Amino acid sequence: MYMNTSNWKLAQEKSKILRSEILKWVYKHMRDFPWRRTNDPYVVLVTEKLLQQTDYGHVKKVWYKFFEKFPTVNALAQAKEEEIAEILRPLGLWRQRAKQLNAIAGTLVAKFGGQIPCSYKELLSLPGVGDYIARATLVFACEIPTYLIDVNTKKIVQRFIFYPTQVTEKEVAKVLEIATPKSPRECKLFNWGMIDFSALVCTKKPKCDICPLRENCAYYSYTIIG
Repeated sequence: MYMNTSNWKLAQEKSKILRSEILKWVYKHMRDFPWRRTNDPYVVLVTEKLLQQTDYGHVKKVWYKFFEKFPTVNALAQAKEEEIAEILRPLGLWRQRAKQLNAIAGTLVAKFGGQIPCSYKELLSLPGVGDYIARATLVFACEIPTYLIDVNTKKIVQRFIFYPTQVTEKEVAKVLEIATPKSPRECKLFNWGMIDFSALVCTKKPKCDICPLRENCAYYSYTIIG
């Protein structure tokens, strides 16, 4: 277990460095996507579902058309799965996605009067909505600060703080609880920053030469400096 007392103290200190550096970085390098310009809960929830295991560029190609066709929860709930699937065809698994989105919209109408709940527990009650999508909806639509855990944030935390030790999701969550800002606006920026930092800097083959974290990074110290 990595988290003995001394290691946890170091992890806490590095969590604060991570927050500070990501917030500085994101102001200069944040990518622009249309769904980042809205906090409409319906748009945010559905977009997060579309982004699940899908390249951002592919989602962008169908995003405008999707919300022109289905601008509200009710419109999506009343749509035929075939209509939804046709728009989502470029994303792959379009029939499965269409069925899930139709089911989510139907549940929102039946249980929540067509409104998106700003409750973690209630969001998890929606079909096909797991921890990440529920938390992302809270952060980006409801302005309720929380951390986001996915392969991107796990990768950054593991490399920056724990490398070469493999850590559990619970340990990553403890780090992100400290690193994630409590301000709703900064929380959004931090989480977008973590996503973009993973895509642009802390990639599969990390670009340590341009990384602002490298001076304090366990991966850089272990693999580059030696």
